[in-house]
Amino acid sequence: MSSQKAAPTAAERKVCHSSRDAFFACLDKQNDNENKCLKEKQMFEQSCPKSWVKYFCRRRDYLKYSERLGTEGFVPKDEET
Repeated sequence: MSSQKAAPTAAERKVCHSSRDAFFACLDKQNDNENKCLKEKQMFEQSCPKSWVKYFCRRRDYLKYSERLGTEGFVPKDEET
C-alpha cells in the first residue's frame, strides 16, 4: 500500500493557486517582508501540498532574480562594492 497522498482535485488546486497569488501579491506590496504577510503565508501553506509550496517559492525567487538580471545586468562580485 502506497503512503503517497492522492493528487489534489481541481477545486483544491484552485484554492491553492488563489492562496499562492494572495501571498505573493502581499509580498510584492510589502517589499518581500514575510512578517507583514503571515496570514496569507499560513493560508498558502495550508492550502497547497508542501512540495508545491517549495516549488512556487523557488520559482518566484528565480523569476525575480532573472528579471533583475535583465534590468540591471550581471555585476561581478569585485564590482559590487
